[in-house]
Amino acid sequence: MGKKITRVVLAFVIIGVVIGGLVGFNSVWNSIFGSDAQKAAVGDCIQNKGTASDPKMESVDCGSSTATYQVSEVHDDTSDTSVCDKKYSAYTESTGGRRHRSSVVLCLTHLK
Repeated sequence: MGKKITRVVLAFVIIGVVIGGLVGFNSVWNSIFGSDAQKAAVGDCIQNKGTASDPKMESVDCGSSTATYQVSEVHDDTSDTSVCDKKYSAYTESTGGRRHRSSVVLCLTHLK
């Protein structure tokens, strides 16, 4: 009976390590290969190089004349734009497939 419990505990530990590794890998992958919106931090400036209906957000220097928005809040793992106060413009972006989706909501202060 003692060996069976040890095997079950060991199996759970291994499963936990694998899941933790996958979560960590996904985070590192997005930080290296993710979009500018996925990598944005509070204080960063961005511009929409797309359209209102098909935005393409890109990081720009805040001193640049092309800076349109400044990131005021970042909310990871959600696509619910209601997390942003009404004083901000909300932008959401989701990447990945059905199983491995990564979402972010940026609360943006309009600069122009």
